[in-house]
Amino acid sequence: MKSVKLFLLTLLIFSLAQGTFAAETVDFYATVSSSSDSNMIKMTTDLFYTQFQGISGYTIIDKRDRNYSSENRVSTNVSFYAEIQEEENGQWTCTLNAIKSSANKNITLTKTYDTYYKILLDAKPSLENLLVNLNAGKSSKEETVMQNQAKDKEPRGPNILDSIAGTWGGEDYIEKIMLLRGGRGFVVFKNGASMNITVTARGNEITVRQQGSPNASFFPELSRETALKNAMTASPIEWTLTLKDNTLSGVKSTLVQNQDSETGVSQGTVNVTWTKR
Repeated sequence: MKSVKLFLLTLLIFSLAQGTFAAETVDFYATVSSSSDSNMIKMTTDLFYTQFQGISGYTIIDKRDRNYSSENRVSTNVSFYAEIQEEENGQWTCTLNAIKSSANKNITLTKTYDTYYKILLDAKPSLENLLVNLNAGKSSKEETVMQNQAKDKEPRGPNILDSIAGTWGGEDYIEKIMLLRGGRGFVVFKNGASMNITVTARGNEITVRQQGSPNASFFPELSRETALKNAMTASPIEWTLTLKDNTLSGVKSTLVQNQDSETGVSQGTVNVTWTKR
């Protein structure tokens, strides 16, 4: 009898644990915007989608091909969509919306940025803040939060970091490289992954270095199995480049295929050329 009771108690605890840690489902809808730059809006939507997928505790359903409407309120899932609008003064306002109709919750987070690219840099922290407020049942509205506090820390006057700021491309597995003034940026891979980077300059030499946690998706040149096996112990990816005639060229230090190695890879370099778009 005691063994039966113990079994039933264990089963009950396991069932409760499963329910407690079950992932919450989120319907991810298209971004609402009046901007004429549809490519930029699509890229931002894709970045938010990728960042959302990296937040634990949520299962994301891709509905980026349709807009959220009041009819979707019957869903028991969380509905998410972003709104991005360009202001007359050149700033950008981004509003994130999370609607959980079954719990009568409608959470919004609004921020105003002095450049569009700062929306992209702030994507993951903003999503995490929105979800914290959703789970806490609070309404969150941060209006007119200027994102230019770091502006005074940037080098003054013309310099090489200012001249290379913009969108770059050139690598087979990379969709875009966004270099921002002030020595930051990010890389968007064709597989959907995004990597934060720092950018430093010494003379005419540019060093671009991976920031943040390792990710197997940062090594699309390798087989998925090999990348998963080696990503966590890999050194940060680093590019050493030289600017000439609107082109950045040099070498990329990363994991390369090596059949003679026990791990199947070794640290190596490959030649790269980036062209400004």
